[in-house]
Amino acid sequence: MIIQGKLTVYFESPFYRGLFEQNCGDTYRVAKVTFGTQAPTANELLQLVQQRWGKLHWAAGEADALLKVQNGMSPKRRIRQARKEVQRSRKGKATTLLKLEHKQNLKLKKQRRKQLKDQHASEVRLKKQTKRLAKHRGH
Repeated sequence: MIIQGKLTVYFESPFYRGLFEQNCGDTYRVAKVTFGTQAPTANELLQLVQQRWGKLHWAAGEADALLKVQNGMSPKRRIRQARKEVQRSRKGKATTLLKLEHKQNLKLKKQRRKQLKDQHASEVRLKKQTKRLAKHRGH
């Protein structure tokens, strides 16, 4: 099984952000990290990978989103491909996957809020009913 990882650091005003992409077997995962207003140094990136790698929030993708690595590819060809990727827009699979996960989280939050609101309303209704019944009970 081939595990392939890629880190793209880019400036999204006003912060520098890092986009981790990982291909492992038939899964594709993405994590996004915000570095700050200054460009991260090599030491900061190394420290991030060593200490916070396990704590990153990974968004999983589909199996067909994978790009297979060719073992027989020459180093010059890899360099050209890397240069092309840098030139291309970063709005690719990773960002669409992160947006999709964000929308799903918003839907879940909305469902939880509605559930809590309904629960609170039913509790208030029960309280009013018991109070009304207690008034008509008599002595």
